[in-house]
Amino acid sequence: MAQQNKKTANILDSALFIALVIGSVILINVILALPSTPPMRVDLTEDKIYTLSDASKGMVNALEEPILVKFFVSENLQYPDHNLEQRVRDLLTEYEVHSGGQLSFEIVYPDNEEGDDEPIDPNAPPQEVAEEDIDEEGPKGFGCQKVPMGVRGEDQVALRLVYKCLALVYGEQTEVIGELKGSDNLEYEISKRIKVLTTPEAARHKVGFVTGFGGPADQPQFIQSISQGFEQIYGDLITARPVSLKEKRKVDDDVDALVIINPSEAFDEAAQFALDQFLMRGKGVAWLQTTMAPNPQMPMMPTRQPVTTGLEPLFEKYGLRLNQDLVLDRQNSVVSLVLTERGLAQISNPTMPVFTNINSESVITKDIPTLSFPMASTITVMPGALENKEMSLTELVKTEKEAVRRTNVSNIGYESIQEPQEGEEPGPFVVAAALQGPMQSFFAETGKPVTKPASNPADNLPADYQAVKSSPPGARIVVVGNGDFMFPNQQTGYGRQYSGLGALFLLNMVDWLVQDEALVSIRSKGVPRVLKDVDSDDYSTYQAANIVGVPMIFALIGLLFWFIRRQRQQALKL
Repeated sequence: MAQQNKKTANILDSALFIALVIGSVILINVILALPSTPPMRVDLTEDKIYTLSDASKGMVNALEEPILVKFFVSENLQYPDHNLEQRVRDLLTEYEVHSGGQLSFEIVYPDNEEGDDEPIDPNAPPQEVAEEDIDEEGPKGFGCQKVPMGVRGEDQVALRLVYKCLALVYGEQTEVIGELKGSDNLEYEISKRIKVLTTPEAARHKVGFVTGFGGPADQPQFIQSISQGFEQIYGDLITARPVSLKEKRKVDDDVDALVIINPSEAFDEAAQFALDQFLMRGKGVAWLQTTMAPNPQMPMMPTRQPVTTGLEPLFEKYGLRLNQDLVLDRQNSVVSLVLTERGLAQISNPTMPVFTNINSESVITKDIPTLSFPMASTITVMPGALENKEMSLTELVKTEKEAVRRTNVSNIGYESIQEPQEGEEPGPFVVAAALQGPMQSFFAETGKPVTKPASNPADNLPADYQAVKSSPPGARIVVVGNGDFMFPNQQTGYGRQYSGLGALFLLNMVDWLVQDEALVSIRSKGVPRVLKDVDSDDYSTYQAANIVGVPMIFALIGLLFWFIRRQRQQALKL
């Protein structure tokens, strides 16, 4: 009888436990279904790409007027956009929750129009729609157009016209994302538009790329491509423009930062003064310089000659000295195509060091796992900058400890750089650094230099202009011992993976220079990692763990379940 009562009690306990579990699950689902409850999801990705960042939360939380978001999407989209609607819905739900009621959204499925699923000619011009036929509340009323998408059927492949358009309405302003893609960083695309809508015209920034002294910025196609890239990345928030210091004696007041990339000619005194006084106004300047170049008469030969820009004394005065040397890393470098005595061969190239010693605390290098600078030079922080408590120094990128630097560099042939030489100094070394704070003018003692008049009289300084001798605390400079890290070169092996990370480095640098860093953390989500080769010893360890470790784990789990079951059987016999 006692045995029967014990069995009955066990059954009742089990039933009660199951009922409590079911009730708890129902209660949790009811709570999660409440409109005021934020989406409860677990984001297991390394960069939390499915979790709204603090920057985005801050943007929508600070909204002064309501924003309406309309997502026009066709049904039954195929891969890779098959889950696009759900991803956008989840993301907009998070925006809505954190906006305090200021952001609302609608998912709209436009009525299927005749001919949507029929094959189309992607090269055909878009059909014009009469203005009176446009529904102001429909997709065309917001400027949305259908885009072609590949459709794979059982026996054919065709193109289908679909909507994947997002419109954001803020007062009388509208921002439209004509085509969202499943591969996009959706949070960045949406937050960027929100920031464009809420940022006044006067608070938007202009970045000047210095021209007139050689280098890529002197090429019209570079300025055109960088302007298009800025428009795609920033919208109207930050625009790029050329700034010729050879023609102007003063940088326009509406320019917020200057970027100098690999000039090949020396800056004259007038250009130095214009640059110096721009910085003394509390603005930002970045100097990205490869300190040696091929001999123009023998560009294919491994000989190199120093590049003299005239900027070295200025930046040394500000606190960062760019050294005329070459970083070599024989253990951590890019595999590239190198000319050897036996011809071209794919080998590890010490002149293309790979850096993982990257400052994760700085907004400029945050979330960038790896960088590579071809033909990098080192940077020395001057004692004055180190001792000045008002200066903020950030060592952005450093070499690995295995790296060395060589000061006497005239030949970068593989045989010359592969073997260690007397006088090489061991690392690590700083190859990119940033300074912020009050800086002393290079012309503080000498005053305004005497220069010839500019070609345009409006670009001349007033005759009574007095040189500004020190900057406010907001002045910022970045010096990088390389100016080629954002340009891919497939012939040498410096591919788009590394140059893409270099481009992200440049964009973050621009944000820091203009002191507008809200989008940096969002843009960095999902940055690809560069996989390093696994050491042979580690490879053997991982292989043994897979062969032996995994079966042992399952065996231990089986033993645990056997032990629990045995204990339960013994308890029932009592």
